[in-house]
Amino acid sequence: MTPPSIPLTVKSFDEQVVSLCAGCGCSCAYVLYKEKGQPIDLYGHPADTKGMGSLCSKGITYIQQIASNPLRVIGAYLNEREPVALSESEALELAKQKLKGRIATILDRYLSSLEEYLLARSIGDVFVDAPVVDFKPSTVFFNRWQNYRLIISWEAEPVFSEVMSMRYIVDAVEKGSHLVCISSRYSTMCSKAKTKLLMNPFDQISFMKKIIQPEHEDPIATALKKKLHLFGGLVLIGTHLLSSPFRNSILNVLIDLIKHYKIDYSFVGDLMPFSAMELEKFVEEVEKYDSFIFFGNPLIYVPEEIRQKIKNRFSIHFTLFPNLTSHYSTLIIGASNFTERNFIAYRNSFGRVYFCSKSVQKPEGVVVPYEFLSKLFDLSVRIEDFITLDTSLEGKNLDFPTIEDKNFEERQVRKGIVLYTTNSLVDELGHWNPWTHDMEKYQKAYMSEKTAERLRVRDNKVTLNGRVFDVFISSNVADGVIFIPSSFEEFQPFDPGHSVGSFCKKPFYRYEVIE
Repeated sequence: MTPPSIPLTVKSFDEQVVSLCAGCGCSCAYVLYKEKGQPIDLYGHPADTKGMGSLCSKGITYIQQIASNPLRVIGAYLNEREPVALSESEALELAKQKLKGRIATILDRYLSSLEEYLLARSIGDVFVDAPVVDFKPSTVFFNRWQNYRLIISWEAEPVFSEVMSMRYIVDAVEKGSHLVCISSRYSTMCSKAKTKLLMNPFDQISFMKKIIQPEHEDPIATALKKKLHLFGGLVLIGTHLLSSPFRNSILNVLIDLIKHYKIDYSFVGDLMPFSAMELEKFVEEVEKYDSFIFFGNPLIYVPEEIRQKIKNRFSIHFTLFPNLTSHYSTLIIGASNFTERNFIAYRNSFGRVYFCSKSVQKPEGVVVPYEFLSKLFDLSVRIEDFITLDTSLEGKNLDFPTIEDKNFEERQVRKGIVLYTTNSLVDELGHWNPWTHDMEKYQKAYMSEKTAERLRVRDNKVTLNGRVFDVFISSNVADGVIFIPSSFEEFQPFDPGHSVGSFCKKPFYRYEVIE
């Protein structure tokens, strides 16, 4: 990876570094200009076929803002009534004494590189805060979305997850593509759509099945069937639908669409492409484990009673910020950002693995988790024994079995109001940065007027599992749906909210039927 022959900045610099951003699955290439070791300017790499010379605000924040964020965890701390600062050697010695028995590790998307995954599976059981798939997650890469004449977006919102991929939806629409948006709430994708269908998940599945059925009386479904027969199409599916009781129904609908219309598809969002277990299994089996290792902030998606059990056992938490997971952990360790090390990004829905080379110096006192754990367990891993990396801007394509030959056993889900919790404008990072937090300052419960009437909402407030939320009545949310942003939590520094684990019975789901 080489920088452009002509500098993109007019500022004075003495070093230029090219790398890939791991802030989302797009992995856009960037050029970072530095002077005396300090970043002074940042641009998207013009030769990158993914970002096309652009970077989103999320990527800019990860690359430029993390190192100097005053709220960042620097060093290691023993979580007692008052945090006790430890040196790295003291932290390592404590971990050697206390980390015993059966170990469970929960990996995140931003701090755990492929090395951490391979090491974690060597020492115990591996869990992730994302859906795990064993089939091809996308048949088409996102920079080819613009070539489809019909695109059906099913609860997909690239702006909130795979940010730069949204530009190819805009390109498709400008080229005349018919964009159909099927969602629980109107968002950016819907603003670009020609056909907008605001539906709760039960009605979404029913509608999608009509596109496959030979006879029905729905004129919109009939029109889509004709277009699919004529042009084929692309179906985009939000990955959070796989973290729900509707998962298998949705996958079976996708298989039928492929068989009937030979459509292409792409999941949009965070996915785990390698062998691991999901948080639902972690919650079921937490009693089996004696010790835990956490990355990021996974405990916001775990029920409060499980958090209390974790608090009574030894755990290590690698983190950028002193978040909710820190509160329930024993040993808190400031971890390197993906920019501060050679990072291998693998959690995405496009089936690629990217090598993101180090671009900035990590602060003194911050550790690379793999290096710490390697010393702790006297264990190392060889990436080349697992995968052959491609260090180019395009990354490494993974081989997956197709989904067409699979059949998923569907659950019977009782009908009721659906509580929908997912990230909206900002993820956890956003609430630890003042300027990104201002994009979405307050956590509210969004619902339609009919849903509020059904819940007998009074004084514009609703109570869920003892947690009170201000209600915002909106025609942009489907009837039968309550939407609450999931990235808020009790320990964030600005305008704290309620973590999903404090008000959902099954917080590892992004959709939960509550009535």
